[in-house]
Amino acid sequence: MRKKILCCFLLTLLVLMPSTGYAGTVETVPLSLDDTLRIAYLHHPRMIQHREEISASKGRWIQAEALPDTELEVDIGGLKKGEDNVRKGNLDSFSIKQPLDPLGTRFLRGRMAWDEVKIAKSGLDKVWGEIREEVTGRYSRILAEEKALETAQENLNVTRQFFMRVETRFQSGSALQSDVIRARIEVSRAENELLIVQKNLKVSKGQMNLALGRTAETPILLSDSLGYEELHFEYEKLKSRAYEDRADLRMERTRLKTRKKGFWRALLKTVFPQMAVGVERTTEDFENDTALIVEASYPLWGFNLGEVKEAKAEKKIQEVRLESLERQVGLEVYEAFLEAELADKQVAIQKRALEESNELLRQITLRYEEGEAAFLTFLENIKTIKETRLAYFNALKNYKEKIAALERAVQATPVPEGSKT
Repeated sequence: MRKKILCCFLLTLLVLMPSTGYAGTVETVPLSLDDTLRIAYLHHPRMIQHREEISASKGRWIQAEALPDTELEVDIGGLKKGEDNVRKGNLDSFSIKQPLDPLGTRFLRGRMAWDEVKIAKSGLDKVWGEIREEVTGRYSRILAEEKALETAQENLNVTRQFFMRVETRFQSGSALQSDVIRARIEVSRAENELLIVQKNLKVSKGQMNLALGRTAETPILLSDSLGYEELHFEYEKLKSRAYEDRADLRMERTRLKTRKKGFWRALLKTVFPQMAVGVERTTEDFENDTALIVEASYPLWGFNLGEVKEAKAEKKIQEVRLESLERQVGLEVYEAFLEAELADKQVAIQKRALEESNELLRQITLRYEEGEAAFLTFLENIKTIKETRLAYFNALKNYKEKIAALERAVQATPVPEGSKT
């Protein structure tokens, strides 16, 4: 009976396995670019790590706002064994002290820690800009490679048809055997190119899956097309926006504020002492008293001038770093704008070449069938047509990548709608 139940269970599993695989295929929903960006914002490993860094910085801020740890001191006497061989532990005295930072320094320390939280948040924006550029580029690359796959398949079909025409002409005595051999070689080349393109497409999809926080072999389909929209950007506006919105500039400006607060904190330590207040209770044999404790420590030897000098130098270093970054940002925006402008013009050129190549294919096929075009001339024209098509799709891919790079350069990287956590 048990064997019968086990056999039925295994049979049920075998029946369900194909349907489970089919369901997995059905659930592969085509993703738009906005979909991929939303998934990457939530699940990209770097985004997850940086959110945890923000949480850690908030924890450090909470700790910086807190008072120093309270100190408890207890004196226990009577631990020496008496005549009855027993230790009599007596609480002779105890004291509780609360250390206090120099006046104003705890507030500045808390503000400096909060600046680190702001820096971590700006860091998340900076990371997202980089990831958005990466995902947009990979999305365009996959679309271009899908077009390359179509082109490779069309080229293989044309080459096979050409081989059949040459073989037919050879059978009728109007073509050489060497032409048949060369045509067969071209078919083999086309088949090899198709296999390479298929492999490249799978690799690109695997890279996209990793950016989405998934395993490389996860099925992925894209719904958008490799379209072209003319460039509409003004350099001066882009540069102004970059100076205002760039995450790395915000980070360095916040660090400069932190260094200034650190300088003032060091100065306050030279003026105000570090304090401690508390209560001491003594209950010894001949003394039963309570006392108020007030302690103060002051940097008498050196007056904390070393820390002041260090804080001042760090502030100056940060000022130089910020000025240097501002100049670097200007160059990055300028270069990214020129690259996008060039890519825009290249797409227009390749689009005209693509239209001409379609007409060339029609004419060269007709001329070869009528015997007006030589064998090698036909092959060269087919190669030119294939390369022209690939050049157009690569130009589109390059244009999308340059636009994404320009958007990152000016921090035009909004958070995908519905993806905030």
